[in-house]
Amino acid sequence: MSISTFNNIKIMGIAGTVPKGIVSNLNDHPNISQDEKKKTIQLTGISEYRKSTEEVCSSDLCQRSAETLFSEMNINPSTIDAIIFVTQTPDYRLPSTACVLQHKLGCNTSTIAFDISLACSGFIYGLYTACSFIEGGGIKRVLLLCGDTQTKLYHKEDKNVSFLLGDAGTASIIDFYKDADPLSITLRTDGSGYETMIIPAGGFRTPSSEATGKIVVGKNGEIRSDEHLHMQGIEVFKFASTTVVKTIKEFMDNIDITEKQIDYLFLHQANKFMTDKIARKLNIPENKVPYSLEFFGNTSSASIPLTITNHLSKQKESLSKRCILSGFGNGLSWGVADVILDKIYCPPVQEI
Repeated sequence: MSISTFNNIKIMGIAGTVPKGIVSNLNDHPNISQDEKKKTIQLTGISEYRKSTEEVCSSDLCQRSAETLFSEMNINPSTIDAIIFVTQTPDYRLPSTACVLQHKLGCNTSTIAFDISLACSGFIYGLYTACSFIEGGGIKRVLLLCGDTQTKLYHKEDKNVSFLLGDAGTASIIDFYKDADPLSITLRTDGSGYETMIIPAGGFRTPSSEATGKIVVGKNGEIRSDEHLHMQGIEVFKFASTTVVKTIKEFMDNIDITEKQIDYLFLHQANKFMTDKIARKLNIPENKVPYSLEFFGNTSSASIPLTITNHLSKQKESLSKRCILSGFGNGLSWGVADVILDKIYCPPVQEI
């Protein structure tokens, strides 16, 4: 197994922002029966999620999160050496949204800024990239932004996804920090499963047309066009409960830690049935597996940092915690990280 271990790097703070708009899975979705709503909520663990207005983009949510950290941690934007924006809902096809955020946040023109097009595995990939930049020398501080406005990607009546996906944006400050605990990461990709979660049309492979915009009803009751998100839920579950679990186990064996040494397992917030299954297979007790999906849903690349800041902001003391992080999703792509969160600053989740 290929594992990269980084030294002298520390996550200093994480902030999260969600839209004020709340979608209730029980009270909304008028096209779904109450019995089906209750069964879905019980299965997924998602009671509600946040939905942005047409005017609010993922960059706006991430910008607010970054500004919160700048203000409350007394960070001058001029000290940011690189901005990495992980999203699949950018502001524009071009330019890179990270360039726009460099300007909006008041960072120097010497700041590196670029986007990474990934979803649920995005925080782990972004963390790896940030650590690589810092260990390479010359860069001391990276602003990692992860966020998506997924409610803009699916048809509102598609019951396969309309109960699951919410909007959120996060910001993480990652610094060079002498004698910080080692931080280890492994990354994986299996492109043979790229159709498991896909928007088939609207890109350059299949441009938008009258035909691709036509709304159809599928055999399982899904309502969507080829320009909406298509997700094969059963295949995603199989992938997460087998391949991802195997990778986490092998990763832990390779870095020589057991489940008893872990304080928290922060998983991508896909749905509670899936994450509970993963935790049980890893023998991680429920009290070590924090959740944010009950109120925020599946928030794509933001889900792991959002869960961290939502959980740790409620702790009275910011003590050192050894955490396993794992994100997994479309691509197919996935990753695992072993991180010591030591006196990390985590403010309460903000709303805009």
